[in-house]
Amino acid sequence: MTEDELLISFIEDKADECDRKSVMTCTDFLDLRKQSIAVTHLKRKKGVRWVLFGGYEQAERKIIVFLPFYIENFESYISENKEENPLKVFRADKDGFSKLTHRDYLGALTGLGIKREKLGDIIVDEKGCYFFAKPSVSKFIEQNFTQAGRGTITVYETDANDGFTYEVKVKEKCCFVQSMRLDSVCSAVFSISRSKASEFIEKGLVFLDDEQIFKSDRRVTVGQKLVIKGKGRAILKDDSSKSKKGRTALIVDVFI
Repeated sequence: MTEDELLISFIEDKADECDRKSVMTCTDFLDLRKQSIAVTHLKRKKGVRWVLFGGYEQAERKIIVFLPFYIENFESYISENKEENPLKVFRADKDGFSKLTHRDYLGALTGLGIKREKLGDIIVDEKGCYFFAKPSVSKFIEQNFTQAGRGTITVYETDANDGFTYEVKVKEKCCFVQSMRLDSVCSAVFSISRSKASEFIEKGLVFLDDEQIFKSDRRVTVGQKLVIKGKGRAILKDDSSKSKKGRTALIVDVFI
């Protein structure tokens, strides 16, 4: 079986388990590409209730949670039943002199033998980071995650509705496009050549609203989220204005 076929088989198993046992089940963390494959598959299935969940609204890495009949609203349910939350939120406070990056924290965690699919987003700030993990590795993290890079850290579990805060930082940008084709928009938003944008699309590195797109002529619309892996992400806000030469003035929020 190919990697994609294994993913679909795993998703089917989790959906079936939820149905048979009437319990909430979930996958490991999925990157954008795997989310796109999974969502495309699940949209074809009737009677399966599921949500994508990464621990916070702007999460990039997410799990798929399958819901039994008695859970009407997932977020309300885990808010009232915190012990059943399929994710753990951790805070890592670093020492006062080390300068640590996302790579330092991720490298330290995977260096302990924790598989990447057991770890969600890592949000770095000046004093340390927040990160998400599957409950199956939570005890191990608490007992063993004491260093990252050259720094010493203190790690502890916190609460997404209490200790965890995340400030979305965006910069508004105005750019001009000949059309709302995906390759044209990618080129303007991320300041790359149109041929380079087409190359990224062909390689499967471009996502619209978490759907992996392979066609350069795909039309994009206001309100969509645009991501190029390794380059960044943006939200398309407005395309109502035209330049004197008839080009579309596209307003976007670029995540920084």
